[in-house]
Amino acid sequence: MKVSETALLESGFSHDELQKIKNNVENYGGTLEDAISDLARRFSSLLWVTGVCIVVFLLLIAFSSPVKVMAGGLAIVLGITIMSFAQPIVISYKSWRYLKIN
Repeated sequence: MKVSETALLESGFSHDELQKIKNNVENYGGTLEDAISDLARRFSSLLWVTGVCIVVFLLLIAFSSPVKVMAGGLAIVLGITIMSFAQPIVISYKSWRYLKIN
C-alpha cells in the first residue's frame, strides 16, 4: 500500500501531526508507510490490552472481595494510563483509521 502525504492530510491528519511522523522517520529511519503501520499496530494493541483489562476487572467484580476489586481497578487504570502516555494516542488512532479505510 502506498502512503502519501496528501492522502494522509485528506484523511484527517494535521500538518503538525504529519510533520511529527516525518521527523520521526528522518531521525530513526524507515518509511512513512512503516511509521503509519507501526502507529496503527500500537493503537490496535492498546485496544486489545484495554479489552483484556476490562474482562479481568469484570472477573474481579464477580469473584473477588471489595478490597481486591478496588486495588485491581486502580492498578488497571494506572496501567492503561501509562500505556496511553507511551504513545501518541491521537496520531495512532488516525493511523489505525487510515489503514482500516484504505
